[in-house]
This record gives sequence, C-alpha cells and structure tokens, in this order.
Amino acid sequence: MFGFAFSGPGDLATWVSVVFTLIAGASAAIAFVMLRRRERRQALTDLHASLTSGETARARNTIGTLLYSNEAGDQPTRTESIEAYFALIWALQRARNVFRTYSLYWRALDAPQSRLHSIAPSRSSDASLALTWNLTEIAENVVQFHDLYSAKWAIEDEDAWDDIGTYVNAERLGRSTARR
Repeated sequence: MFGFAFSGPGDLATWVSVVFTLIAGASAAIAFVMLRRRERRQALTDLHASLTSGETARARNTIGTLLYSNEAGDQPTRTESIEAYFALIWALQRARNVFRTYSLYWRALDAPQSRLHSIAPSRSSDASLALTWNLTEIAENVVQFHDLYSAKWAIEDEDAWDDIGTYVNAERLGRSTARR
C-alpha cells in the first residue's frame, strides 16, 4: 500500500499518531501567528489611544500652550510644564517599546514630511504609519521644549535626553521647528 508495508496493527497506530501530532502542531503554529497579529493590532490601538488622550493629551496641551500661546494668562506654571515635558518623553519611550516588542519598523523621528514620504510601505504597517503624525508632533514639542527651557530652568533631563536621542533626530526636528 503506497510503497510501505504494515507489519502489524502497531505500525498503523504509530502512523496515525504521527499524522495527528503533525496536524496538532500545525494548528498550534497557526493559532500562535493569528494571536500574535491580533495582539500587535491591539497594542498599536492602545498606543494610539495613549498618545491622543489622557495624560499625554494634557501634556501636549500644556507644552503647546507654553510654546505657542501669546497670552500671558494662558501660560502654564514651570512645574506643570516640566511634568508635561517628562510625560511626553515617557510617551515616546512607550511608543518605542511597542515598536521594538512587535518588531515594527522604526526610524528616528524627524520632520513630518520626510518621515511620511520616506518610509517604504513594505517595511511598515498602516497602523504604525497612522501613529507617525502623533509621534512626530510629540517629538517636535519635546525637542523644542528641551532647546528653550532645559538649560534655562536647570532641568535634569540628561538620562532621558540621551535615551530619546537614540530614536528621535533632535537636530533635524530642531531645524524644522525653527522654520515655523
């Protein structure tokens, strides 16, 4: 039968168990891949919510008011501004960790247009591209705040600044915000 011979009932049982083991293994592998994709989509959805609401949204508003409002009564306090600055740094760190955990393509954040146009679609997902604008805006605010207030207010942010410097192109963002 098909080029192999059964010498007894034990051989058939062995072949049947091998076939079922292979089917179970393939099913487990498929389930793992599907769950991993679902987990990745959920992580990106949660990250987007984290970047656009709650503490991060309040921090973006505080830093934005400090950097762009001309009304003296609107200005946040120094303490509020520093808290917001670190909240935005932590938001960038969370984003970087999600990208790293799920092996998503990440390049140093820089000016929005160059980032949006230079990422090859095959190296990124629609979800991670959707986060680009938010991440770049946060990075621009962090860089601009750092450049304007870090030394002036004697903020001890060297460790945080060194860390985000590995995935935020501060020099290029500084030039892009100076042009605004």
